[in-house]
Parts: sequence; structure tokens; C-alpha cells
Amino acid sequence: MNADEQDSIDSLRERLRRLEAAVDAAGLGVWEWDVRKGALTWNDRNRELLGITHDRPVVIDDYLGQVHPDDLEAVQATYREAADRPEGGELICEFRTPPGPDGASRWLQQRARVVKDAEGVRRVVGATLDITDRKTAEQRRSLVLRELAHRAKNGFMIMMTIVSQTARNATDVKAFADVLTARLHAMVDCQELVTQVAGRSLPLGDLLGRALTPFDANRFDIGPGVREIQVANDAVVAVALLIHELATNAVKYGALSSTTGRVRLCVLYAPQGHVHLRWQEQGGPLVTAPSSRGFGTRLLDASLRNNGGRVEAHFDPEGFRADIHFPMGRI
Repeated sequence: MNADEQDSIDSLRERLRRLEAAVDAAGLGVWEWDVRKGALTWNDRNRELLGITHDRPVVIDDYLGQVHPDDLEAVQATYREAADRPEGGELICEFRTPPGPDGASRWLQQRARVVKDAEGVRRVVGATLDITDRKTAEQRRSLVLRELAHRAKNGFMIMMTIVSQTARNATDVKAFADVLTARLHAMVDCQELVTQVAGRSLPLGDLLGRALTPFDANRFDIGPGVREIQVANDAVVAVALLIHELATNAVKYGALSSTTGRVRLCVLYAPQGHVHLRWQEQGGPLVTAPSSRGFGTRLLDASLRNNGGRVEAHFDPEGFRADIHFPMGRI
């Protein structure tokens, strides 16, 4: 081997070393599928992303088995579309892996090139990238937008209810304006509370004072010890939103839709470090269970679960009841 040939080999080796370093830095899984031989070649990262150990060869069924069943048809359709092109070409697909032991799936994106010859598809060469963080951010953004739309709709409905109830009891225009303005200010205060991230625990009495004022606080019976409960800072926003949601539903459908209806809040036994708060409606119309949970209830239940809590709804005929569990904060 002469000097020029050796230099060329050394140059290729250096370029390969840089390429491998770049692939590792990007966290890419690199793979190749020899369609006619049925052989799959994966680098270590691709095996890691798809949960295939290094102690055995990989076959196409291994790959298909690591695609979430709900996404499998879309992945296969994407491949067929690229394979049916006369010249082959690129394919891009995004899919979830089956849920792991923790119940969570990983989102993966694959980009590949289908290589064809006169006899058809010869091989497919591609790369796999973990896009779980991006997908999680997209889902969170979509949830926030849906929540904003939901909150805006509920806000308008509550304002209309406040106007109606205030007008019903007003003796003159000035009295109507004063009471209406005070109630709308209280509603704004509640919204400020639930959109701020608290840096400390908050007494439940302070939270209720803001959250319930727009709904006529005189119609709520607060049991002993309720106001002194400390709500953990991570749960403040979720609990405030939940109380607001329950009061909204009580005005629209429950006890507060009737002039004689009332709501009682009391504390029940809970394990140390946790709170069991009961919301009990009475004196309202006959309750019937809905066919499905509304968006707000599902959202808030999920918010509490993310902070170590939960909500149990009971549609008792004599009055809706909710058992709210959440972590207690430290003073």
C-alpha cells in the first residue's frame, strides 16, 4: 500500500469517526433493513430506543412488536406509500412504543430512505430519534389552549349568572351596580389566584374566600377546621380550579341553581399529611348522573392526580357530593 492509499484510508476513518461522534451526540438510532434477506442491522442506540437487547439478532417482527398497536397501521401505510413510488424515496413516521412498566409510552420519529432497483425494494436505511419531550410539550400546549377556551366560556356563563342574580335582588340601579362590581372583582381575584404559581402553602380559608365569593359565599356552610387547612403549594392551583369548577356546576345544574339550595364543606378523616375535603350539595333539583364526565372535571381530576390527589364524584339523588383528596402543606 503506497502513501496516497494510506492517506485516503486514514481520511475515510477520520470522517467515519466524526460521523459516529455526531450520531452519538444527536442520540440517533441508526438502522438498515435488507428487505430481500430479511436482515435488520441496528446500532446500540436504536436497540435502546426500541427496547431490544444486544444478545440476539433483530428481525422485522421485533420492530413491529415495538410499535404501539394504535399506531401500527399508520406506520405500515407510510412504508407502503414510499415503497410504491417508482423511484422509492423518503418516509417519515412518528409513533409510540407500547406502554412500559410505568404505563408510559415513548414517542419516536423515524426518517428513512427506501432504495429500489429493477426488482423492487432492495433495502431501507434510516434513523430513529426520541421525540417524547417534544410530543409532551405539544400535548401540554394543546391542553392549556383547551383549558383557556373552557375557562373563558365558563367565565362568561358565571358573569351572566352573577348579573341575573344581582339584578333579581337589587332595589335600585346604584345598588345593582355596587353589588355587581364587587362580585366581578371577586371573580377576577379568583382568576388571579389560580393562574399564579404559589411559592408557599396557602390556608384553605384564603383560597375559599377568593374562589367562592362570586357565587354568594352566604350559601356555603364551612365546617370546623376547614379554613385552617394548609394546601400544599403544588396543589394550590389545582384545588382552587376544582372549587371554582364545582361551584360553577352547582350554579348551572346543582344546588345553587335553586334559591333554597346550599353547599356544605367539611373535613373527614385522612392519613397523616393528606386532606379529605367533602363538598356536599343539598336543597337543589333532583340529581341524575351524566353519561360522561365533562372536560373541566376530567382536567381538574388529572391536575390533582399529578399533585398526589384525586376527586371522587357521587351523583346522589338528593344532592351532588365530591370527596376531594390532596396533600396537606406545611406552615
